[in-house]
Amino acid sequence: MVVPSQPKYEIKGQPLIAVPEIFQLRNDELGRDAVTLMNERYARNNIVVLDISGLKEGEPIGYSNPYRRFALGPIVRELYGKDADGKTLQLLTPALSELALKHGTLPDAGSTYEDLAVVVYSIKEPNAQLAQRLVDQAKERGKVNFPVVIYGLQTVKDDSFPDGLRFDLGDVAVAYTVPILSRETGNFDASDPSLVKTGFPSKLGSGNRTLSTEKQGLLRVFRGRDLYLYTSSVILHVSNEAGRVSFVRGAAPQNLEAALEAEVRRQEEANVH
Repeated sequence: MVVPSQPKYEIKGQPLIAVPEIFQLRNDELGRDAVTLMNERYARNNIVVLDISGLKEGEPIGYSNPYRRFALGPIVRELYGKDADGKTLQLLTPALSELALKHGTLPDAGSTYEDLAVVVYSIKEPNAQLAQRLVDQAKERGKVNFPVVIYGLQTVKDDSFPDGLRFDLGDVAVAYTVPILSRETGNFDASDPSLVKTGFPSKLGSGNRTLSTEKQGLLRVFRGRDLYLYTSSVILHVSNEAGRVSFVRGAAPQNLEAALEAEVRRQEEANVH
């Protein structure tokens, strides 16, 4: 499949504060092209390869797992390129997921799940080889403190790794320490301002949402159908129809960060008053 230099895809999404659109990858022109290219690049690896022939036009593409997510992310960015206004696409991040959830622009959040990142607690099992690879790469960019959350990865075929796949830090990868993930599983307040800053609450104790942690090796970070935040799955290849891959279109990463910071300030001021 030849990738056009600047294809034109129609994106239909929901406004997200200062960011024009958030959308789920669907069975439309962009989704089909992305899955076709993914299946070519990861041929014969059924953990990534996906059959969407049974989907109706416009139906969301399911069966997300971290390997598929971080295979599709770079491919969709590559296919879409930049539109006439210079706008690009990026995968939904943990913080942007919380911002969208807060403002009701995350489609079917109560009946779907989404892998958002991975978290490395240590370079021991489970997934020790993958953890060591990511920590080594992250250390080349700066100091690493555990537990470290990492998103913006790239899935790479490599038969020397379990499942024949590894993760690399891409050009948009972010690695940051989230101390609350060292705590035991607990409830948190959905209005915690930290959610739209880091993607995670600042404290546990009371509230109607739950942070579920296992604190070992390398784990998936995902938002569940119950709106729990999980860092508790050691099995990276499992997926089902409810899994989603969401993107944000319309702003450079630094502008997204500015939007998040503005939202944090707004919430903090509201709490004061």
